[in-house]
Amino acid sequence: SELAFRILCRKYGADIAYTPMMSSHKFSTDPAYRKEEFQTVPEDRPLVCHFSANNPKEFAASAQLVEDKCDAIDLNLGCPQRTAYLSHFGSHLLG
Repeated sequence: SELAFRILCRKYGADIAYTPMMSSHKFSTDPAYRKEEFQTVPEDRPLVCHFSANNPKEFAASAQLVEDKCDAIDLNLGCPQRTAYLSHFGSHLLG
C-alpha cells in the first residue's frame, strides 16, 4: 500500500506492511519511477518491498536498490490479472 496508508495501519497495530507492487524492470532502470513508486520513512518498518518481475537480473538489481530500506523482498508469483499474464509475471511464472 501507499506510505500514508501504511503509516495509518501501523498506528492501529499493523506489525508489517507491504509496498504496492512495483515493476522490477522500471524500478531497476528509471530513477523517476523509483522516486514516485517507493516512498518510506524510518518509522515504516518492518517493510516488505513487493515486485513484479520476469527477468532475474532486473529483479536482483531492484532488490539491491532497496535492501537497506526494507526488511524483506517479495516476488509476485500469484497475480492472476490478465495484464500480469500478458506481461509474463505473476501467475504466468508458475506455468
